[in-house]
Amino acid sequence: MSWTRRSFAAAMVVSSLALATVFAAPASAQAPKTLTIAQGFDPQTLWPNGTTASDNLNAGNAIVEALLWANPADGKIEPMLAEKWERTGPTTMKLSLRPNVSFTNGEAMNADAVVQSFAVFLDPRQTPAYANYAAAIDKVEKVDNLTVLVHTKFPYPAFELMLTQVYITPPAYWNSVGLQGFGQKPIGTGPFRLTEWVKDSRVVMERNTAYWGKGPVGFNRVIWRPVPDDTARVAGLTTGEYDIATNVPISNIQDINRQRDRRVIETPSYRIFQLILSSLEEHPSALHDKRVRQAVNHAIDKKAIIDNLFEGKAFALNGQLLRQSQLGYDPSLKDYAFDLAKARALLTEAGHPNGIELTFKFPTGRYAQDREVSEAIAGMLAKAGIRTRMVSLEPGEFLRQLRNRELQPMAYIGLAPLDDPDFQLAQYRSSWRYAYIRNAELDGLIDAGAREIDVAKRREIYQKAGRLMHDLAPVAFLFGGYDFYGVNRKLEGFVPRGDQRFFLHNVTLKP
Repeated sequence: MSWTRRSFAAAMVVSSLALATVFAAPASAQAPKTLTIAQGFDPQTLWPNGTTASDNLNAGNAIVEALLWANPADGKIEPMLAEKWERTGPTTMKLSLRPNVSFTNGEAMNADAVVQSFAVFLDPRQTPAYANYAAAIDKVEKVDNLTVLVHTKFPYPAFELMLTQVYITPPAYWNSVGLQGFGQKPIGTGPFRLTEWVKDSRVVMERNTAYWGKGPVGFNRVIWRPVPDDTARVAGLTTGEYDIATNVPISNIQDINRQRDRRVIETPSYRIFQLILSSLEEHPSALHDKRVRQAVNHAIDKKAIIDNLFEGKAFALNGQLLRQSQLGYDPSLKDYAFDLAKARALLTEAGHPNGIELTFKFPTGRYAQDREVSEAIAGMLAKAGIRTRMVSLEPGEFLRQLRNRELQPMAYIGLAPLDDPDFQLAQYRSSWRYAYIRNAELDGLIDAGAREIDVAKRREIYQKAGRLMHDLAPVAFLFGGYDFYGVNRKLEGFVPRGDQRFFLHNVTLKP
């Protein structure tokens, strides 16, 4: 098949580059105190609460910090700008802020900064990407200069995890430059400060010498490079141009690991890959009939994709959107079987004996091997009578269309929210901007799960939601898997998280 040959050809090109570097004299493309990171695309904003895309967030959170963070090494919630936190009631959290911390423009990080940051976080016009996370919050109040009370509308099981998403900004500077201005020239408390941003070329940050924490060791400068092409990103890693390269294709892992100074880090991913199958009234297509959506599911040979494009390093979803490790995963649910005859029969039953034609949108450079996967799926669908008009989108345009519900009627996407079933399933609530389904019963189950403290009852709610979604088939259930990062072997403490987030404040680049 064409998609297999393409992957093989790309692998051979990079393999040749890798072998050449093995016999070449060691060379460093960067100064010893510079860390260079290659990601899929140039950030659109460096304000972390302005986006949920990891390439934006990883760069932005090197400058702007949150109240808490989830340590990727063990998943535990740890202090960041909030030094302590405690529940003082079923719906109240007391935050004790870290003393003597300043933003790099000299403003104090205090309760006033936190209260204003929450006000922005709660405003869906300014922070639409985090409306689901903010939905449970009722009010935030200052107790004293270093103490804040956060009240929720109901007992909220994901309270602490939600607080890891609230990023703190300096009030005076924010008010002077506004949301858009802050995203382009952020001021924070983090280990780095922005010194240069050449669009579509590089983001340059210098060490914040007044950083409150230990900070990174062995480098005082970080450069973020947008490199959408997988082959170019891997080639730059192998030649020493980049110290970190994200979304390494599986076909290149062995060559990279054979290098003396480079290796691949494998991280179990939160990202769940699927096809959007829009049934929204404003998106007219044959997909409004659930039998057609079920036919799409039956027409895709997920095992062939996993075996050929991911060399087995992925797993089928078993017809649900929660991972096996998550509360609410239902072991009784089974995947839609690959069955072309069944797919054609469902199309005929739905009134399409001669098949259908759909626009199929997919990103190029957003996910590892996204084009190859999309082309493979299109070929499989065609055999069932589902013909596609393929539309390739560069990552920035892909994210813009995602935000505006324009990825319709069908699109390839991978979503990686925080590791709680509320954040995963809330993406399919009718009110959410990523949702391409409207179903009152599903909305009710999602809301009930967000409010249920009892673990057993919460599990039952999410399993019921999973069974409903399996029947409705609002998406084509594809696969989950692993994220692969190529890194300099001299880099220590670099531990990416399953949502493709990584942090630089605790890493070391050895001489």
